[in-house]
Amino acid sequence: MRKTLWTIGHGLLLIGCFSEREGTAPIEGVCSVELGEGLPGSTVVVMRGFTFEPAEVRVSPGERITWINCDPDAHTSTADGGQWTSPLLASAGVFTATFPSPGEFPYHCEPHPFMTGRVIVE
Repeated sequence: MRKTLWTIGHGLLLIGCFSEREGTAPIEGVCSVELGEGLPGSTVVVMRGFTFEPAEVRVSPGERITWINCDPDAHTSTADGGQWTSPLLASAGVFTATFPSPGEFPYHCEPHPFMTGRVIVE
């Protein structure tokens, strides 16, 4: 089982994965991003290993989701129904969207359409 470690301090958000099986396992693939105006208060989705982590996110109307690219390859967050699309995000790129209305919104990465996720606003 993998968990996401989020540490906020000194204006940086550090995101890494570790294994629960080893209590002293090192953090693998740490991604650091400077806290920007849109990031605090957001639900964070990490793009890593050609996946969205977590793949499904639940938020309330009016809340924000921020995608952070922790891959060396560029990715997007693009709603299947056209409700939002990020620019092509290079490594450490950040995109934030606000979700004003309830609904289910499947999304994908434009260059890698096998990367999929779902936002549920309830």
